[in-house]
Amino acid sequence: MSDVLSQDEIDKLLQSLSSGEVNIEEIKEEEKAVKTYDFKRPSKFSKEQLRTFEMIHENFARSVSTYLSGRVRSFVNVSLASVDQITYEEFTRSLPNPSFITVFSANELVGNVVMEMGLEIFYTILDLILGGPGIPISNRSPTDVEVAIMRKEVVSILTHLAQAWEDIQSFVPNIENIESNPQFVQVAPPSEMVVLVTLYMSVGKTEGFMNICWPSTVIEPFSEKLSARLWFTTGSQRTYKEDREKLEKSIQDAYAEVSAVLGEATLSFWDILNLSVGDVIRLNTHQNDPIIIRVNGIDKFKGIPGTHRGHYAAKVSEVIEMEVKE
Repeated sequence: MSDVLSQDEIDKLLQSLSSGEVNIEEIKEEEKAVKTYDFKRPSKFSKEQLRTFEMIHENFARSVSTYLSGRVRSFVNVSLASVDQITYEEFTRSLPNPSFITVFSANELVGNVVMEMGLEIFYTILDLILGGPGIPISNRSPTDVEVAIMRKEVVSILTHLAQAWEDIQSFVPNIENIESNPQFVQVAPPSEMVVLVTLYMSVGKTEGFMNICWPSTVIEPFSEKLSARLWFTTGSQRTYKEDREKLEKSIQDAYAEVSAVLGEATLSFWDILNLSVGDVIRLNTHQNDPIIIRVNGIDKFKGIPGTHRGHYAAKVSEVIEMEVKE
């Protein structure tokens, strides 16, 4: 129903008040529906921008699933769980202690971003990489050796994250610090709004979550690009261009068998069995006729036989046009 009354509706309302069908006191007593707004938690980003966040990190989840499955040689499922706007203080309070927290930055970004991985997932991936059965150990802080091993995996995960963001904002991630205590990770004021992306992860029989915290100060410089329409447009153009370049590169690097046919002859099997040294096989071409140059068994060119730098060679003299069948 529209919030603005038409002239007919106004006239009917006045007639109802005059006739006593509607009591004005009852209207005053009716409570008006009011939407509460918390000024301590302002909404920094629109629903369309958050939807773009979802699409970006859905691509990231699929990419990481493929990478980790091959890395640990086991089935890994990564899916987007939620995208929320909360304060940075609420984010840090929600993290368990100890935890595996990576703070990364980029020259193209303003500020730092936080990625947190649950320890149950952390130890499962670590155990599988080291050749174990993938059983998570007790809840303790990772050692320096364990952090050094997983640091390489985090670099690869962040690379996939950067690839998922290429359509909106390209950047090269750089790990600033790795912590286990959330209290030591202060990349934004407690009241600053952040976009928290939560990813569900299952590695074998182990389940857990990975969180990526994007402070508003990091996102605001390119927030105008967080449009679903713009993302689809640039994404399709870039995908077409990249696919074309990959196809051209694949064709350029492909090998094809090229053969020069001086002539052909048809012999019976009995004649072939009775061939001996000195026998002459008459071909179906004359001495001055051009030879056929075939590419993967298909006639593509006509040429002139000769030599080049001491090797037998054929010079292309004519291109054989392909017949298109209707």
